[in-house]
Amino acid sequence: MQCGETNQQCPPPPPGASLPPDMLANIHGRLSLLDRLSFAAVFHTSRAAFRPEAPWLVLPGDTRETATLFSLSDRGAATARAQWADHVVLGSTSRCWLVTADDEARLRLVNPVTGERCALPAITTIPGLIEKWGGFTMVDQKEFLRGPPYPGGGDRRPVGTYTIRADLMRHFFYRKVVVSDCAAMLITTPQLGVPAFATAEGGEWRLAPSRDGVEDAIHYNGKFYSITYKSGVEVWEQSPDATGMFTSAVVAPRLPNADGDPWSCRKYLVAAPGGRLMVVLEDSKEIRDEYYGRLIRTCSFKVQILDADGEQWKETDDIGDAALFVGVNSSMCVSTREHPEIRAGCVYYTKNDVGPCNDAYDQSGVGVFNLKDGRAEKVQGLGQHRNWPPPAWFIPSIQ
Repeated sequence: MQCGETNQQCPPPPPGASLPPDMLANIHGRLSLLDRLSFAAVFHTSRAAFRPEAPWLVLPGDTRETATLFSLSDRGAATARAQWADHVVLGSTSRCWLVTADDEARLRLVNPVTGERCALPAITTIPGLIEKWGGFTMVDQKEFLRGPPYPGGGDRRPVGTYTIRADLMRHFFYRKVVVSDCAAMLITTPQLGVPAFATAEGGEWRLAPSRDGVEDAIHYNGKFYSITYKSGVEVWEQSPDATGMFTSAVVAPRLPNADGDPWSCRKYLVAAPGGRLMVVLEDSKEIRDEYYGRLIRTCSFKVQILDADGEQWKETDDIGDAALFVGVNSSMCVSTREHPEIRAGCVYYTKNDVGPCNDAYDQSGVGVFNLKDGRAEKVQGLGQHRNWPPPAWFIPSIQ
């Protein structure tokens, strides 16, 4: 689901447009952080010759009107003024846009480089959902999603449609949004685990039945894939009939020994460049600091990879010339051959347990975990920063 295009007269070519692409690429590679992006925007017709950017971090700035952009390649940061700076980042697209939610729970696609924005369908009511103790609960969730006849008989749903407070929705209901060119998939919190889909034609979110609740999802090779809280992997497809419902089918066996409390044991689904599916398992726990005596949350990671036949998962600490990026908004695999400044065999992560009430100004929200030696380290060059809204990975692009 992408922003609509407008009919605009093409601007005149910039000075230097006649230079060969390899010369422009050489100039582009010598520029600093934001200058590279501005250069790529001007010489967009030669962009294919420019070296692709490694993942960046978008972090909250010191004020509500600013965001901090941190480049792993440059190991440096720049401050950008942005209308979306205080929004929660829920996802990113294949074209390097971010999905954000503002204070009113309105969803938007945002290009963090150009500042361009467009709206996604809004969620203000959810059938069968009620607010409870500051969170949400689905009454007779499985029966509700299965359709009539409902408990007690008849075609009437067991509960009505409830309006949700926007601040609660942004903080406790939204978890992640995955976007393709023509559809979007929204993942709700562990209290529900129910996905919702919206299409460019439909224009509204519709709940979809999930066997075991969706924990994470990606869009890969034209399809939505998800992993459930019971460690099953599913593929989602839209029905060709008039209902247009999205339904899932199991495409891989359950992960062994991967069930656990979703607040302390998280699963991220990743597609490797060759097409094989991987799952990153995050295990977090609290330990007491020996010096200050305070509780500190630590995390470790393991990786499971699906074999070529799609029949068995295997744990590995060797992911080759690649690094994995996981966090609140996206899961991706990046080649370290193309980006030697990124450490191979590592998981770059942003923490998911940060909320608006425990924002801190430190380096605890982002880290690098080495799969072979089992140690977590700080990201080089990244200083102290705020952790709310949560830091998010993205790959900058001018599109």
